[in-house]
Amino acid sequence: MTTKRPPPDPVAVLRGHRTSVTALCFHPSKPILFTGDAAGELRIWDLVRHKTISSCRVHSPAAGVIGIATSSLLANKVLSQGRDGTVKCWEFVDGALSRQPLLTIKTNSYHFCKLNLSKIAVFSTQSGKAFPAEAHQKKMDPSTMQGIDGSKKDIESAEKTFDMEGEIHKKEMDSFPGCSPEQVSEIEVKGEVLLQTAGPSQLLSAHAKHHSVADTVSSPPLSCGQGKVFMAIAGEEPSVVDIWDIDSGEQVVHLKSPDFDSHGNPTEFSTKSRGMCMALQAFFPPKSHGFLNVLVGYEDGSLAWWDLRNPRTPVTSVRFHSEPVLSLALDEECRGGVSGAADEKIVFFSLDYDKGTCLLKKEINHPHPGISDISIRIDSKIFATAGWDHRVRVYDYHKRKPLAILKYHSATVTSVSFSKDCKLIASSSEDATIALWSLYPPGV
Repeated sequence: MTTKRPPPDPVAVLRGHRTSVTALCFHPSKPILFTGDAAGELRIWDLVRHKTISSCRVHSPAAGVIGIATSSLLANKVLSQGRDGTVKCWEFVDGALSRQPLLTIKTNSYHFCKLNLSKIAVFSTQSGKAFPAEAHQKKMDPSTMQGIDGSKKDIESAEKTFDMEGEIHKKEMDSFPGCSPEQVSEIEVKGEVLLQTAGPSQLLSAHAKHHSVADTVSSPPLSCGQGKVFMAIAGEEPSVVDIWDIDSGEQVVHLKSPDFDSHGNPTEFSTKSRGMCMALQAFFPPKSHGFLNVLVGYEDGSLAWWDLRNPRTPVTSVRFHSEPVLSLALDEECRGGVSGAADEKIVFFSLDYDKGTCLLKKEINHPHPGISDISIRIDSKIFATAGWDHRVRVYDYHKRKPLAILKYHSATVTSVSFSKDCKLIASSSEDATIALWSLYPPGV
């Protein structure tokens, strides 16, 4: 008779916070972990020595830290989100944060939806494999592409493909100024027909003539090839999603559907009727011609897929959960992902870019309700969930099967994240601890 192997213990437990640890994030290139707590403290951990490097209070104790984010495009910068209506950008130098934030964004958002930074998948036309998010933004150096199966030829091909998409977008916007929705259904470039992701009616040039400027604060980000990082966050109205340019600190788009159309008829999708925005994932899809898309989970259990070419109407909306959606994650190809909610379901879904649909692939019934956070490893082989039941659960992403239940925390697990080299999982909890786990190493 075979017996199941016991789940592994943490390789390390980080202690130092005096209250609930609410958010965590790995540095994009260094063995560093950032963690934030309910008292507004942000700690920086050395993952080699498992010790605190430095700590400082980045938000008031009354507000606390509810979100932390980094990006390879931001280099040594880290964002902290407080429940004081602000997001602050800090510089990380010599093991500590700058004395003053480089940028403070007043979002006027006071609830618990965590910010999310834009991600992108770049595909090699030779191998069909996806490169890790954000790698295309800088000149690709094979020596720095950790965990990637791709030759130098693949990398050059990916760069060329991305550059071509930028040219495609410029051409379509220049060639069809003020076009009607029926005039442009496809763009032909170099003998290949590239269908628009969400249909021609969502071209900004046509859309801007029919809708007020209030819905689009300024021109939406037209290309992800400019090295910019965009932040999606719930707005002053909890049901509205705002998009911010991190470089300029400017708000660029509101994602809001009206309750009634210009004739006084109820609209098919009303953000207000969906309740608060609870979870976000901003991304540049492979067929968006450089336009930012956002997947949003709402209080009523629904998901909405937005394309910034049409900030008034989502591409599609679905309702997979019976309770508020609390967590979302997309794989590195941005073709599918996982959602968790306050109910007992973990949902696998896929995004069909040609049809503009979000499809249910599989549901897994969770033994206990409540998934606070979900993280998919950069190689898209496994993912982990943070549960209200004090457990971290690890699943096979492609086979959609459970692999392990990690037990250490004595209270709700608030966040979970994979290191960029795929070797560590970090989990934070209301028990004021951070656990580091090592299992299912990459390449196995």
